[in-house]
Amino acid sequence: MKSLTQISLGLAIATSVMTSFSAIASAEEVRQPGSYIGAGISAQTLATNPSVIGANLAGRYKFDDVPLSVRSSVLFGNGGTSIVPTISYDLPVGDRTNLYLGAGASFKVGGNDTLTGDQTAFALQPGVEVSLNKRVLLYSNAVIPFNGQSNGSAGASLQAGVGVQF
Repeated sequence: MKSLTQISLGLAIATSVMTSFSAIASAEEVRQPGSYIGAGISAQTLATNPSVIGANLAGRYKFDDVPLSVRSSVLFGNGGTSIVPTISYDLPVGDRTNLYLGAGASFKVGGNDTLTGDQTAFALQPGVEVSLNKRVLLYSNAVIPFNGQSNGSAGASLQAGVGVQF
């Protein structure tokens, strides 16, 4: 009985030590979101019924020592393509999450209509990024164009995707 207790205690200690080392290794892999490129899905909402589903490519360049980033998204769907470059103010939340608000423009580059409308417009881009480890993150944002439709209707495009940090 005594040897069974010693074996159980030894296994518990070994498991605890291994778990601690893996937690430390995981902590080293997770960091604040940095510069990245990514891809995902998009959906145009609010102005359309039914919503239109598309795709997106996204990128962020994070400046060191200042809470500013340059971002760009390419949105595919609704028969056209739009490019949305923005400059964002970044707000770190916790050790691996970043909230941001970007301002820029939505440029229609192809087709009659895009996920952000049928004309070039000023756009806001609120969003969030979460690092899963030092290389991979998840992102989600909205592109809200102002006067993006020539008929005056309003709409937004919602994006979500996976990015590779560099």
